Amino acid sequence: MGGNHRDAWVYGAVDPNSGTASMLEAVHGVGELLKAGWKPKRSIIFGSWDAEEEGLIGSTEWGEQHAAQLANAVAYLNMDVAVSGPKFVASSVPSLKQFLRDVARAVPGAKGGTVYDAWQKSSRPEPDNAQTPTEAIGDSRRSPQAQVNQDVPVGDLGSGSDYTVFLQHVGVPSTDVSSTGPYGVYHSVFDNFNWFKNFGDPDFKYEQQMARVFGLQAIRMANADVLPYDYQQYGREILAYLDAAKKKADGAFGSQSPDFKPAADSARKFEQAGAKVLALQRKQSSDLARLNHALRNAESALLLPDGLPNRPWFRHAIYAPGQYTGYAAVVIPGVNEAIDKHDLQLAKQQIDALAAALERATRVLNGAH
Repeated sequence: MGGNHRDAWVYGAVDPNSGTASMLEAVHGVGELLKAGWKPKRSIIFGSWDAEEEGLIGSTEWGEQHAAQLANAVAYLNMDVAVSGPKFVASSVPSLKQFLRDVARAVPGAKGGTVYDAWQKSSRPEPDNAQTPTEAIGDSRRSPQAQVNQDVPVGDLGSGSDYTVFLQHVGVPSTDVSSTGPYGVYHSVFDNFNWFKNFGDPDFKYEQQMARVFGLQAIRMANADVLPYDYQQYGREILAYLDAAKKKADGAFGSQSPDFKPAADSARKFEQAGAKVLALQRKQSSDLARLNHALRNAESALLLPDGLPNRPWFRHAIYAPGQYTGYAAVVIPGVNEAIDKHDLQLAKQQIDALAAALERATRVLNGAH
């Protein structure tokens, strides 16, 4: 399913109405396909959320109410601010990062080429003598904590938008896309149509681009014979998270630093299981239902039965918004936040909980064989 919120602090031309317009245009495109006789292999639900600005209320209520049905949802595709400028950015769980890159390769760019071409160009490091572009307030970019390949960076999901309940409470693999730029009118009375027409997207080319990106994600996810997840990539990123956390723990606890080996061993098993399943995906195994069931449920297996310490509603073992980082993601949050608190016993407990979650997810992936 996919969604965007419709409430704003004031006029909300960019946040959220640029996303609402792009989503509705994507819905229009899907409607034209249906009129022409096309039928998706999976159901597609588009959500227009209310009360997002008041604490993600609309999407959270809906996600909690429909948690049982969402156990079968293959993805949640989010779009909040569709356009505040020309720079394409995306965030997702690691298993869907390559899926986003593939979609971007298939969509025409607003200024020629493809979205991927522009994304690749804008992701190149700035020359040492170049002025660093100003980060936009309200920028949906989530810088990845680990970059395990040389492709365009796809960020991590923290919070601040409607994917939160789907990923971090229910365990639905999620994505978030945006076209960003300097956006000094964020959440103000000046975020109006005049600003958007003069500065955001004067000819509405980026609006069209984002509608195509959003719609193509939905169509490909609904029609894929084999779900396009990459759990080998997921495992590699978790191993990088663990390596960074171990170094931080060694600095915090010295000779008493907890043993990360069980979690690292579990992450390697998870990566290896992901590689085996990826080979099955490429062969398109005859038992597609079994394969897709395993691919979908691996994400849910990463939920912690008791949730994170001090905030049990957040249940994902790999991603959460930091308690003190605003929208930004904290990876393997139970472990990292225990280290930040210098709580050795809690760190050991959370390493064990993480290892158990990875073992569960590995068993699910191994069930695809």
